[in-house]
Amino acid sequence: MRILAKYLLLPAALWIGAAPIAAAQDAEFYPPMALFDGKESLILSPSPALEINGYGTIEFWVRANWTAHPGYDPAIMANTGPKGAHFAFYISGDAQSLGVQAGPYYETIAFDFSDGQLHHVAISTIGDTTSVMIDGELRDTLGFSFADVPATRFSIGSAGKYSPFLGEIGQIRVWNEVIDPDVLVDFCWREIAASGPGQHPDIDALVGISAFANPETGGFIFAGDPDDPEFVAAHTSGLLERELPDPVLPSG
Repeated sequence: MRILAKYLLLPAALWIGAAPIAAAQDAEFYPPMALFDGKESLILSPSPALEINGYGTIEFWVRANWTAHPGYDPAIMANTGPKGAHFAFYISGDAQSLGVQAGPYYETIAFDFSDGQLHHVAISTIGDTTSVMIDGELRDTLGFSFADVPATRFSIGSAGKYSPFLGEIGQIRVWNEVIDPDVLVDFCWREIAASGPGQHPDIDALVGISAFANPETGGFIFAGDPDDPEFVAAHTSGLLERELPDPVLPSG
């Protein structure tokens, strides 16, 4: 994988290493995470790599870290524009479900995130449906796919300037192909390798990955052709939002 662009470095206070959890496999790798305290989020310029219309997978690790209902649904990440969300993912304010938003659609999948543990989530858009896996199990299949709407910003730890997250998010992996569930389960506890005996079988489909724990890359990086000037120019700016307005519930 070649690094196309290097995004914002998170403040050092936001870099944390994920601790082992009860469901951990025997592995030396644990997903590098970033801590979001409801006051900061990572807001980036959009990327064509995120325009997954029809077929693709987004996976990530997440830990909810609130005990009282914050009054809104904290957003894990969102790719949004003036016509709504291409995709956006939330944890409900009561920490009892995962919310998936795409265009006018918003559905929730029941799951208890209140246990304070890391959970692996994989969301795949397949034709006109979206499948949701949590901790290696298929939890639901939704009757809509990611919305074919333009996006003007990609945010992690919020939905744009709204619905700030409280907890940890990390090892976000964006694929432009649907990844087999068995591969998702097997490789979620492995560091991504582009070559060698541990090479991911779908490495050529990896188009974006978080790099929160690496002080040399930091933030988020996209894989692609560095010889494409338009692609490079479109993704060299970003904004670390330090003040968020009053949070709001997701629409749809």
